[in-house]
Amino acid sequence: MSALDSSHRPRSGRVASVEHLVARTLMIGGLAGIALLLLGSGLYAAHGGFHQDPLHLTRPSGVMPPGVFTSVGQVVGGIRARPIDPLAVTALGLVVLMGTPIVAVALAIPAFLRAGDRQYAAIAAFVLTLLLVSLTVAGGIH
Repeated sequence: MSALDSSHRPRSGRVASVEHLVARTLMIGGLAGIALLLLGSGLYAAHGGFHQDPLHLTRPSGVMPPGVFTSVGQVVGGIRARPIDPLAVTALGLVVLMGTPIVAVALAIPAFLRAGDRQYAAIAAFVLTLLLVSLTVAGGIH
């Protein structure tokens, strides 16, 4: 008897569709994130951003230098501002890149359940829980 007993193996077509969904999500999210990074960098360069004073990383406590985004709320505020802050577009690209794997894992859970694979759905739910807890503990959600 092999390690993968045929009675416990999920149907390959269903697994392939889950893999396709996750791969497509990662590809679209990755391309969208990269596009936003390039767009934000281009807008920053077009507005003379590379000729400004360099950003000093040491600062007095409580004072935020301009163009630094430390939360999703600040990124959204920079996108809503008129004119749009080019660094907010770049930061949004980073948020999309970091959020894409979380979205892919979240989409995998119902896909595994539809495929009848509860074990992989449970593993994906555990991984999603770990990702969300680590994001919350790190302070990325506020």
